[in-house]
Amino acid sequence: MKRLSLFLNTFLFLVPVSHLFSQIVLRQPPEAGFETRIKRFVDQLELIDTHEHFGNEFIADPKKSVDFMLLLALYSDDDIKSAGMGKAQFNELLTDRYSVADKWKIIKPYWELSKNTAYNRVVLLTIDRLFGIKDLNDDTVVLLSEKLKSSYNGKWYDYVLGERAKIKYVIQDVGSGRSKDSRFRYVEKFDQFIRIHSKEEVTALGGKYSTEVTTLDSYVDMLGKSFQEAMGRGMIGVKSALAYHRPLKYERVPKPVADSVFRMLMNSPNDKIFEFKDIKPFQDYVMHQIIQLAGKYDIPFQFHTGLQSGDGNIIDNANPAHMANLFLEYRDVKFVLFHAGFPYGGILSTQAKSFRNVYIDMCWSAVISPSYSERYLHEWLETVPSNKIMAFGGDYHNVETAYGHSLMARAIVSKVLTEKVKAGYLTESESLAIARRLLHDNAMDLFKIK
Repeated sequence: MKRLSLFLNTFLFLVPVSHLFSQIVLRQPPEAGFETRIKRFVDQLELIDTHEHFGNEFIADPKKSVDFMLLLALYSDDDIKSAGMGKAQFNELLTDRYSVADKWKIIKPYWELSKNTAYNRVVLLTIDRLFGIKDLNDDTVVLLSEKLKSSYNGKWYDYVLGERAKIKYVIQDVGSGRSKDSRFRYVEKFDQFIRIHSKEEVTALGGKYSTEVTTLDSYVDMLGKSFQEAMGRGMIGVKSALAYHRPLKYERVPKPVADSVFRMLMNSPNDKIFEFKDIKPFQDYVMHQIIQLAGKYDIPFQFHTGLQSGDGNIIDNANPAHMANLFLEYRDVKFVLFHAGFPYGGILSTQAKSFRNVYIDMCWSAVISPSYSERYLHEWLETVPSNKIMAFGGDYHNVETAYGHSLMARAIVSKVLTEKVKAGYLTESESLAIARRLLHDNAMDLFKIK
């Protein structure tokens, strides 16, 4: 026993502790300098940006403000409000009511309380890399605002998205055919056909599509025509964000049941609002119709899962575990689960591993939590085939912070792959091939981008 104890003590002394608790070593140690080579490779890759909400590019109006608030108006605002600022007060700062200096004076206390979050760190990263401004403070806020405004000269998108971010294609959320920018590809939402609670909403939808809706069949026909028109405009995928409003559990509803609910709806007063529990069978039925259309046209279906922006949301509504019945029923439809499922990363591991038609999209996640993104990318590379993970989608309204987000996403991919190579789990060449898949090839293949 003493000899065994002596042997163990000697072994533990000679072998670094990190080796005892590292991942299983499958590959030979890499050649020196691999960290630099991986980072350089990842940094020069052209990106496919899988999810954005950009507006059309504009030229700044001298009479209207384009100021630092542009960079705080999405996601940063969530944390600024979480720190205590009122929503109405924040929204006032998006108008021309105050000068830049006065806007900063009002928002500064809340910025200081929340500048630690990733939402706000990406703003600091962005202003540093794009404008050479190291911090947002009393001395820089006016200068930043001036530089932002002068940048909107009609060539800004090309510079930020193309030259700086190296984004080859952007998959834009809604608006197919809206822009002539060859960089953009489009997905469309059909949530408006599902999120129905009154006869008045049905009638308004019929008016929008110049269709008289009297039966469930005519409603589904209207949906089909709308879908076909979107395909004609170049739609490459479908998106649903209904996890903000209801659970992701869409049950299989027999047509007679859905028809009964629809007739109840259409026989009610125009202004009667039905509760979700009463209208759910109809909503579920329509979602299944949309999934079938995605299957018919062989295009992917993106679903919001996990964290919802803003306050007052119910996180369990967005739990991707609710969707297993859809994955089983529609085996030929490709389901893309957004936002790394934050905080349901482990559930995404099992779903993308167990279902050949389920894909992971890390859009938004790097600026929600870099450490979460790193942790689960490590796990997914151990559990999920590498062709089923996409590592970057900016999910912003403005190109500046989308660029900052791209820097964070590249850093996360580089760090995780470097650690995998260092641990002997991957070879250097394997890591480079995976990086290309995560940031470029997988989205190109899944969405059939040409």
